[in-house]
Amino acid sequence: MKKILSIAGSDPSAGAGLQADLRVMHALGCYGMGIVTAITAQSTQGVSQVWPLSCEQVEAQGDTLLSDILPDAVKVGMLGDVEAAAGVFHLLEHYPLRNIVVDTIILSSSGKPLYDAKDTAALLAIMRRADVVTPNLPEVQQLLGTDDTDASQLARELSRLCDGVSVFLKGGHSDGSDVTDTLFNIKDGSVTFYTHPRIATTNTHGTGCVLSSTLACYMALGHSLAEAAGMASAFVSEALNQGCCQTLGHGHGPAFFG
Repeated sequence: MKKILSIAGSDPSAGAGLQADLRVMHALGCYGMGIVTAITAQSTQGVSQVWPLSCEQVEAQGDTLLSDILPDAVKVGMLGDVEAAAGVFHLLEHYPLRNIVVDTIILSSSGKPLYDAKDTAALLAIMRRADVVTPNLPEVQQLLGTDDTDASQLARELSRLCDGVSVFLKGGHSDGSDVTDTLFNIKDGSVTFYTHPRIATTNTHGTGCVLSSTLACYMALGHSLAEAAGMASAFVSEALNQGCCQTLGHGHGPAFFG
């Protein structure tokens, strides 16, 4: 059984964050582990409070775990603030981790700031340690300081900013009847598009978390990045389709109910 580590914030509703990651890992037959970077007060109706953990708290969790168990893949999600980010960077720097997926979470789906985008140095340092980063369109535009919408160009530019990592740009924020995720693979310079019909649903909470943790699982299971990206994109599309008629809470339900 492959071991997958999620380094992420806690979501009490389990629609996103560490709890959603663990549900995905279990569904894909992997063993999920977790390091908490921040505690949140949130539900399907949004995020009301965020309490990032200290650098010391993040490092202590990781040092204790990773001195005993090394994962086959790592998904990094919400960082919370620069202090928590420093703890995450310490772990990425000091342990032989592989198949590292970094989800560049800056805003929640409800618009709550989850990281100070004005202080990107710590975030970029972590992104440079990744094998692949998974921003959405607003995040990559914010990181690059542009309003360009050309997905393949944005992915290439972000890769250069991060000193050469692969970029899997999520397409959910684009317009149109289809959703296209875009992979720029740094290993061969290829650009691959994964297109699925847009699902009419309000159950979109945690979509990015589900995609990035799914990607980490498939990479750990031995699939190439291009294969894993395609499978992760299809997984999210099917999860949205199967969960579109489910009801949980009074706001945006989980993207993945499994």
